[in-house]
Amino acid sequence: MEYLVHVAQLYKNNSSDKNITFVGVHVRRGDRVRSQHYRVASKSYIVRAMNDFRRNFTRVHFIVCSDDLPWCKENLGQQKNVSFSDSKSPVTDFAILSLCNHTVSTVGTFSWWVGWMAGGVTTYYTRFGNTSTYIFKDVKFADHFLPNWIPMSD
Repeated sequence: MEYLVHVAQLYKNNSSDKNITFVGVHVRRGDRVRSQHYRVASKSYIVRAMNDFRRNFTRVHFIVCSDDLPWCKENLGQQKNVSFSDSKSPVTDFAILSLCNHTVSTVGTFSWWVGWMAGGVTTYYTRFGNTSTYIFKDVKFADHFLPNWIPMSD
């Protein structure tokens, strides 16, 4: 909570509009980069989801938490109104993301639960599984994601 308050204070000091919409962005890469069954979310998906939130909300600030912060900073660092959590603690990242108003979910149950806990609008990456492998051969997205969540691809 302190982290969000800190970011909100920084943002409010530089903005005439004091109403901020926080969007948590969870980027899981780590073990998924080399997985034969899973795909990591692409930069294009994340930027597309961020732009969708920018279109739908006036003052948006993105909080990025990840197990691969260097990749996030390199690929998302040029985006406007983005802060990166340097906590290195999944528990802290989960708390930060669940306190946001909305969620950009990438892959994994961590992202799923963050979206569920935060409420609000959640986008999810539709290409998270390699459908040519046995694990995802018969996956039905309707059984996995909430009906009000927004599916997006690259």
